[in-house]
Amino acid sequence: MDKDEEIINKLVENYASIIRGICRRFYLVGGTSDDLYQEGMIGLLEAFRKFDETRGTIGDDSFKKYATTCIKRQILDAIKHANTKKNVPLNNAVPIIRKNDDDDDEFEIHEIGIAADPEELFISKEKQEERLSSLSEVLSDFEKRVLSLYLDGLTTSDIAKELGKTPRSITNTIQRIKLKVKR
Repeated sequence: MDKDEEIINKLVENYASIIRGICRRFYLVGGTSDDLYQEGMIGLLEAFRKFDETRGTIGDDSFKKYATTCIKRQILDAIKHANTKKNVPLNNAVPIIRKNDDDDDEFEIHEIGIAADPEELFISKEKQEERLSSLSEVLSDFEKRVLSLYLDGLTTSDIAKELGKTPRSITNTIQRIKLKVKR
């Protein structure tokens, strides 16, 4: 195995949870979460290929910021492509504090609509922060920690290890969070 291949394998291992966390915030019409995850991996590989090492080294904070941006852009490009006229339009945003009329058990964590200008991006981000802030008022400290780790892309078993709980306990906590979101 050559040096680049070793670095790529390590990056994939280190960034898997970050990519999962980013994917959880979006929905791809006609696709699955695995499709978005693969798009995120493509973004990570593009970041590795195009990273200018005069700005830093692979593995430091400057690369992490650059890679995260590349991952998000690749995912958004996939969503934009799915949103072309030849496909069914992308569903509009569903705030976390409202229930989805189609299925009471499903909620979107992040607005999906793709803003066309910086003002819309800023307003969208502010609305998301307001929803998360109002949600944090009804969650216990433990539920807040679980939600934060879940949104960061950790799996149920990873969250359980991190917090010293059983995976079943974490699953129950996520269900309690969903019930509180419904209310």
